[in-house]
Amino acid sequence: MIRTRTFVYALGGLVVPGAAVIYGLLPASAAAGAPITGLGGKCVEAAGAATANGTAVQMNTCNGSAAQQWSLSGGALVNAGSGKCLDVTSASVANGAKIQLYDCNSTGAQKWTAASGELINSGSGKWACSRS
Repeated sequence: MIRTRTFVYALGGLVVPGAAVIYGLLPASAAAGAPITGLGGKCVEAAGAATANGTAVQMNTCNGSAAQQWSLSGGALVNAGSGKCLDVTSASVANGAKIQLYDCNSTGAQKWTAASGELINSGSGKWACSRS
């Protein structure tokens, strides 16, 4: 069952394939990056393969591009195509807050943990996704 208390509902059901995965997050050793997949087998990507701060993060058909490759660094998810981090816009703690790419800055808005199959933003304590 997918929880309805998500703040990034478009990313519901994220799963990262691989043997050394902390459920929902990439292993620290995934230096080259790996895709994060969600419902319907879609991949999380930087919209339009853009690299600017504020670029939306979305689900799209998996294609192996750098825009869909993520690595874990100090609790942050770093996009291989841009070198930017998955970030909660304006460090919001409100329900419905959007996520984006932004320069990595080690704030809570860019820290992600996995617990019980759910991807949780450390800064807000809200779920970005959960597994079914």
